[in-house]
Amino acid sequence: MASPRRAPGALFCDTNVLIRLLADDPPGHAAAVQRALEASGDGRFSVIVTDVVLAEIAYVLTGAYGRSRTDAAGLMRGILELPGVEVADPWLTRETLELWSSRNMDFADAYLAALGRSTKGTGVLSFDRGLDKIDGLRRVDPRSI
Repeated sequence: MASPRRAPGALFCDTNVLIRLLADDPPGHAAAVQRALEASGDGRFSVIVTDVVLAEIAYVLTGAYGRSRTDAAGLMRGILELPGVEVADPWLTRETLELWSSRNMDFADAYLAALGRSTKGTGVLSFDRGLDKIDGLRRVDPRSI
């Protein structure tokens, strides 16, 4: 019998892990994820959720599982608020989820808009005129350069 593996100090979380929990699909996997997140909350290790994983979760929940953006964002916020769960930039993540769930924009555009609003002296290079409606964001049309 192999010796049990010990978890390192931090684990990057794959999209499929969180989808199993959020969709309870299949239930056995969801229970395993719940136990892992409880262990993380107990301080045994931290779970790191990347921006790319968040984008994929948004896509899967609203596409394959038919959730509304508002519902999906709420589910994602719930996971991200758990003890032991970390993201690279909590403000950027919250802002992205807010923009994505409250406006008619895809997750990548919401992320770029949040990033453009939060980074001094920047903007977003895009043809998407919908970005012009976001306060504090400067959109630059490639045709204007």
